[in-house]
Amino acid sequence: MENNYAIEELIDALEDLIHDAVRVPFGKKSMIDVDKVADIVSDIRIALPTEIKQAQNVVADKNNIIADAKREAELIIRKAEQRRAELIDNNEIMKEAQRRSTEIIRQAQNQAIDTRASTTEFADKMLGKIETLLADDINKIRVLRTGISGSMNGIPTPPQNIAPLEKPGE
Repeated sequence: MENNYAIEELIDALEDLIHDAVRVPFGKKSMIDVDKVADIVSDIRIALPTEIKQAQNVVADKNNIIADAKREAELIIRKAEQRRAELIDNNEIMKEAQRRSTEIIRQAQNQAIDTRASTTEFADKMLGKIETLLADDINKIRVLRTGISGSMNGIPTPPQNIAPLEKPGE
């Protein structure tokens, strides 16, 4: 028998040989050709290491494929974790930028309120001083006019009963 058969074919041939064996009368035993059985067993022994080697290669290839898949999965996971960390960092940066812009806007609004209040207070003080000066000038003008009108009517001194304008805040 040739030794290039696959293990399965050799086992099938052995089964056929057993199945086709001649039965011994009055018993459960059968007669088979011992040389054929020996040839098949010899071919199995020759084919078996090749089959085992092929099975080992298949297992090694499977293990390599699984290891490659695990490495690729780990790489994908690492990249995903890095991307997640970047997104979290970007989100934190965005939150910090929003917080800072809100703070800057609040400070600017407070400064504008303070500037408006101090400007209003300054303008009010300046206008009060101008109003006081103008009131004094108007009083002096009234006194002069009264003096001029009195001298035209033959009254030598200005009248003393003219009330001055009220000063602001009085």
